[in-house]
Amino acid sequence: MSNPIVNYFSDFKILKTASKEFWLINGLVFFDGLAYFSMMIVLTLFLTNNCGFSDVSAGKWVGYYGLAISVIIFAVGAVCDTIGVKKSFLFGIALLVLARATFGFAPLIFDGKALSGTIIGMMIVMAIGTSFMGPVMNTALRRFTTKENRSVGFSVYYTIMNIGAFLAGAVVTEGCRRGFGELNGNLAIMIFGMGMNIASFVCMACINEHKYADESERLHPDTEIKRPLAIFMEVWKESAFRKLVLLLVLTIGVRLVFTHQFMVMPKYYTRVLTSDFSLGLVNSINPLIIAIGLLLLIPFLRRIDTFKLVLYGMAISASSLIFMAVPIQWILGIPGIHNLDQAYLFVILAQILVFTLGEILFSPRFTEYISMMAPKDKVASYMSLSALPTFISKPINGLVSGLFIASFSYDGIRAKIDSGNVSYFHSPEFMWMIYLAAAVISPIAVLFMRDFLNKKQEATPPPLPIVAPPSPETTAEQA
Repeated sequence: MSNPIVNYFSDFKILKTASKEFWLINGLVFFDGLAYFSMMIVLTLFLTNNCGFSDVSAGKWVGYYGLAISVIIFAVGAVCDTIGVKKSFLFGIALLVLARATFGFAPLIFDGKALSGTIIGMMIVMAIGTSFMGPVMNTALRRFTTKENRSVGFSVYYTIMNIGAFLAGAVVTEGCRRGFGELNGNLAIMIFGMGMNIASFVCMACINEHKYADESERLHPDTEIKRPLAIFMEVWKESAFRKLVLLLVLTIGVRLVFTHQFMVMPKYYTRVLTSDFSLGLVNSINPLIIAIGLLLLIPFLRRIDTFKLVLYGMAISASSLIFMAVPIQWILGIPGIHNLDQAYLFVILAQILVFTLGEILFSPRFTEYISMMAPKDKVASYMSLSALPTFISKPINGLVSGLFIASFSYDGIRAKIDSGNVSYFHSPEFMWMIYLAAAVISPIAVLFMRDFLNKKQEATPPPLPIVAPPSPETTAEQA
């Protein structure tokens, strides 16, 4: 009978076979995570407080930013499959350096329409740069891992990304906003991100993209190099990809919870509590738990059926909004909670903890699921085209988030709550009830379609088997 402790450490021993390129990619992931997550924590606040955007306008443009990524990412995977990993990375990182530098300095130089126009233009540039990061990273991870260490490699990648996200909140965001103030702190975060992107550029420059960890992944020299549009059309015709798209469509509801961690939460936190609320510390709780949780659970989770983990993870993450959706007066009835500040802190922390548990189960395995569904010559295409279901939802999501913030969590809402002049149907809690209703649809829909989604097809790679083991969101998706 196998010893689970021995098995735990043996799972990680296979990383000794990982190449220099694997660790350089993870270094790039770390630096890019520091830049991306510290920016996303304050992006809506930056647009409103530093650049003069209204709540609705800020939400709308963050939604358009997500839409631009979705549009551009359709072509990025095919472009990467055509021109290679390294050129794709270097181009994307160069654009991110330009965009974040402009974000950091433009509010000091411009104002009014000149400032808003510059920021909007750079958001488009940043969307292009970001589009090159996610699918190319996952393509590189598959290239620089073997079949034996790939499952652990993807989980290590997700762990390192979350370590970067933790430091982005607890150290970068918190340090900049405390040290430079709310407004200048936002600018410092953008300039810091520029520096981290330069560090990412250095990591990528040191990588040999032709050094495959598994030679069976290398394409034959006589393999035809197809144009991006041809690759796109081929991928779209494959039944495995269409099934993958269906699964992604069904997960859109719960993905609202992921996106609103950045779209809605920052303004909600600062308006139901105080404007100097510790955004960085609160936003660091999720990635810290994920990083620790994955390190402890990787060997155990990889032995559980992927579909079950995805389903359970979605259900848990969606249910986390229950805490924020119930009337705040109910929370005041919990022993030990004596005032509104304590009540709001309780629901915020409870939501984060439950949501994080679901994310540990859901996100890392889902990323690898997409990667392993893809033929070896179309990995980047699959990774990028998997963003298709959120193509329509992102601008709608951004606009809705701005409208909801303006209606239910506007500046000054806390004073009205204190005076008792806010009914449940005009409160922030009702806003979360709406999001909860949308989120729970996802696990219910996936459960209903489980037989079809799990049905294996002869001509396509099957879903990961029971013994097999992943943003950003990001990422991204991450962001």
